Parts: sequence; structure tokens; C-alpha cells
Amino acid sequence: MHADGLYEIALCRHRKPVASAGHALLVCRSGRLFGADARGRIYKGRLRLYAKHAVRKGFLDAIYETPPRVKPRRGTTVDMQSSVSVTGEIDPMARIQLTKLLVGRKTVAVKITYIGPLP
Repeated sequence: MHADGLYEIALCRHRKPVASAGHALLVCRSGRLFGADARGRIYKGRLRLYAKHAVRKGFLDAIYETPPRVKPRRGTTVDMQSSVSVTGEIDPMARIQLTKLLVGRKTVAVKITYIGPLP
């Protein structure tokens, strides 16, 4: 990742992206991540770059929140949202990369594509 910018994240199976429902858009600004996917999940977190230039790796530490499954009953404040952690190492300078992230307790293959800089 080029740190600040707009990114597309696509779930992969056998090194090929899955249908559009498995895609998300993320914005990275000053190390903070935020975005969403077609299912209504909200992503937020941080991208930390390692100090050593020779390593050229970054660490993604984020969560995604699922939208409520049911509407709260009138007069209640019950929120049925849940949060799932997303972590992993990435290459902050790659325009396109295939990598694996830990989503909750499951390892997931993703393709990360740098779309462009922020205005």
C-alpha cells in the first residue's frame, strides 16, 4: 500500500477474486483506515508501517462491524451489531498484492489493489 490513498480489497479463492459481494473499498489517511463493502459492513482501523526501510512491510490492524440483523424494538436500545478483528502484514509499496489476513480466527486470502491518491 502506498499508505494514503484509496484501495480495493477483494476476497480470493485459488488466486482469483470472488464475486463483487466479496469486495470492499478502503480509504487510508495518515495511517487511519475506514471503508465499507456491499454487504453494509463498516471497516475501520490503522495501518502501521515498520521503521526499518529494508523490511518494507506494514501491519494492518482493523475491525469490521456488521450491520444490525434486526431492527431494535421501539423503546429499546439493543444493538445487534458485532465486531470482527482483521489483522495481517502487507507490503505498503505494492500497487497490487495477494496476501492472507486473519479475519476473526480464520485466515482469508485477499487481493489488495491501490486505486489512487486522495484529493
